[in-house]
Amino acid sequence: MHDFKFCQEILAALTEKSKKSGKAIKIKSVRVALSPVSHVTPKTLEETFRTMAKNTPFSTVKLYVSPLKLGIKCEACKKGFMVERPTFICPECHSPSLNIIYQKEFAIDSIECQKKLKKPAKTKSKKRR
Repeated sequence: MHDFKFCQEILAALTEKSKKSGKAIKIKSVRVALSPVSHVTPKTLEETFRTMAKNTPFSTVKLYVSPLKLGIKCEACKKGFMVERPTFICPECHSPSLNIIYQKEFAIDSIECQKKLKKPAKTKSKKRR
């Protein structure tokens, strides 16, 4: 269910970008980030995006998923750090007393566009006699 919500956000962002840029661009890819403790996996997000983008102007857009970092604080040594994967032991003092202090579940990092090439104007050929 979260994957559906995230894909709605992606498609809304693509629609907004497309409207702002007009017909002169083609959206090539979108880069998003997922929390390592999210209920959504990169694979399920990609599958849901493919399904939802089918038969839309964004059906050929590539989706790239990377991990978001978590902010962790050790209650024993009071050190804070950012991690890309969940951890249960402080890298400084090896205590298991950790708390998540910052977690964002999903973010759209960037949308990559390409200018559409203009088709050459048709010219009328002159008939020779």
